[in-house]
Amino acid sequence: MEQFFVGLHGLRNSAGNFLEKYIDGEVTLWWSLEVASFGGEVHFYIRTPKNRRKMMEALLYAQYPNVELVEIEDYMDKFPQTTREIYKKDFNIFGGEFILRKEDAYPIRTYVDFGLDKMRSSRDDGEIKSGIDPISALLEALGGIQREEMVLVQILIRPASNDWRDEAKKVVCKLLGIEDKKAIKKQSVGGGFTEFARNFIIAPIEYPNWSESKKEVKEEKKKEIMPGDKKVADAIIESMSKPGFESLIRYLYYAPKAVFSTNFARRGLLGAINQYASPDLNSFRGNPKVETRTRWIYFPHLFVKQRVEARKQRILHNYRNRKLPEESTWAKVSTSHPFYVTLYSKTYILNTTELATLFHVPTENVLTSPHIKRIESKRMGPPSGLPIYEEE
Repeated sequence: MEQFFVGLHGLRNSAGNFLEKYIDGEVTLWWSLEVASFGGEVHFYIRTPKNRRKMMEALLYAQYPNVELVEIEDYMDKFPQTTREIYKKDFNIFGGEFILRKEDAYPIRTYVDFGLDKMRSSRDDGEIKSGIDPISALLEALGGIQREEMVLVQILIRPASNDWRDEAKKVVCKLLGIEDKKAIKKQSVGGGFTEFARNFIIAPIEYPNWSESKKEVKEEKKKEIMPGDKKVADAIIESMSKPGFESLIRYLYYAPKAVFSTNFARRGLLGAINQYASPDLNSFRGNPKVETRTRWIYFPHLFVKQRVEARKQRILHNYRNRKLPEESTWAKVSTSHPFYVTLYSKTYILNTTELATLFHVPTENVLTSPHIKRIESKRMGPPSGLPIYEEE
């Protein structure tokens, strides 16, 4: 599956000049990888730009010749449009997004760390080894919900440029005690003005966050490299060698009020996805400023119900439209709501190996066959020499 994502990254488009970016409005296209559970029945979906569909299908067939792809209507078209419609049906929703606990440069555990790459090579050699695909935990969680419940998970991915590698290099230099001269820059006047403008706008509903002023520090002795730091640096360097995607994981939980429980969405899904966590590297956590819950103890301490309602409507809108955050601060502010500022939805970099670990076609190592409908027959092309016309 990793080669599938490598191929997707090769389909990246971008604005080449000022005219294309600000006049034509060209943006880099993105995909949505989705796993949906309808009452315990799990389905896999890929939402693709129309002009990339044929190439996407070819890439997937190249890796999974026996897979069957079927175009369907968007399941969100049958979903209520607003929270008011949801409440009329005596249902409720909970939603949120997952973000990385550390900087993007730190990778999560991948299928390589679980030894699944060695299992594949051993099968090619005729040797059979046992193992469990780590995606099993997520599918078991999705398959264990009640009949009336729905759990929807989407992974939005957009091919990233190489700029993220520069930030990763800074992290490596810091771990190895190497001075990165390019990173030593004074904060510009423009940067300070942008920070002031942002904090001025959000001050009524969010406590301003000011960056610490830079102080001159005396030259220190060369940092002693610890074995753990060297191991982490090697993992980051290995991650940098793979193509990266701007990514965002978003989820929705929909259930009747009689059985509705936020614990599954907040803890069950996070627990299933955090089997990819590594104490020394990275892991996922919920984004508290996006999820559809808050309390009066959090700033600004007012209009709690209205803020929660605005978050629910926003997460429902974003999921339905497979929406990535706007790139500019002005665009985020202009699409905000009086009770919800769209500044906190955050993308992060996941490379092709990490994406292949999080989303792939279930293999024989997935122990969730009762929850997934499998096709027992294989679709093959017709044999050569078949008559085309009746007279033949």
